[in-house]
Amino acid sequence: MRKAILHIVLVSGLCAHAQGGLMGGDSEEVSLATINFSSIPNLGGTEVTNYGLNLNFGIPLRKSMVGFSLSYQNFDFSFNESTNLIDLSSFENIDLVRANVSFIKPLKNSLNLMVSGGTALMSNLESGITSEDFVFNAIVGAIKKWGNDNRNTTLFIGALYGTQFGEPRLLPAVSLSQKLNQYWSYSLGIPTTGITYRPNNRHRFSLFASPQGLFGNNSKTLPVDGDRLLTNTKLQFNGINTRLLYQYRFTKHLAVFVEGGFVPNAVLKVLDNDNNEILDLDPDSGSYINAGLRFVVQRPKNNDLKKARNEN
Repeated sequence: MRKAILHIVLVSGLCAHAQGGLMGGDSEEVSLATINFSSIPNLGGTEVTNYGLNLNFGIPLRKSMVGFSLSYQNFDFSFNESTNLIDLSSFENIDLVRANVSFIKPLKNSLNLMVSGGTALMSNLESGITSEDFVFNAIVGAIKKWGNDNRNTTLFIGALYGTQFGEPRLLPAVSLSQKLNQYWSYSLGIPTTGITYRPNNRHRFSLFASPQGLFGNNSKTLPVDGDRLLTNTKLQFNGINTRLLYQYRFTKHLAVFVEGGFVPNAVLKVLDNDNNEILDLDPDSGSYINAGLRFVVQRPKNNDLKKARNEN
């Protein structure tokens, strides 16, 4: 039983790395499940609320690992701005369902090859589901680690493709992470930069900056300028979430967390089916709050990870 749990922790942790956990994640624990609610009360006249569920799990494959990630988010936009150009009600509710598969293969000299890919459904689901509702996302790169459990350095170099900055695009993914001691760790790079202070196993404080992006499809026919009918228009929403997080583990495996921060210079636009701008809502900046519950497990020690790999 302990061996099975160790494998789940091992693979799920590396799966979280593949989805971005490596860049700004916690070096001491693995989050297997998370539920959350977030809100931007005033983004230049628009209120954005979001709730979601995220699951991570995995299985060993010989000495390699295969991880799976599944998440659901619902975005609700309350547009205070009225316009005669388009009907904004078509963009008020966007669902996001994301599924990813990750493959991590250990190489020589503490080097790991990581490949992760999947798809995300981002749509208001007004007219069923079509190919326009899906966005491909991927990350590929190499992970190199030095040091021991008490003090270590991890370097990740690769590339990612996704909606972190709004419209899907290819971006570099580079991160240098260090665990300095039992209290402090940090990560510098793209897409996430952050610093964490953990005074003990129950409390954690983190300061992060990372992008959040949505590229939701409006599958309903949209009248524009009174004489044009467009299909598969898009709502592009993205910004850099800068926030301070506090997490409290009230049992061995359950933790509550709350984040508060700021989203500077956000982007909120409506695009046509060729990704040309129809309307810029010019949201400027806004405050941000996020809270939720996590099911967490302690990350296994390096010796345990090596043993688990060798046993497979």
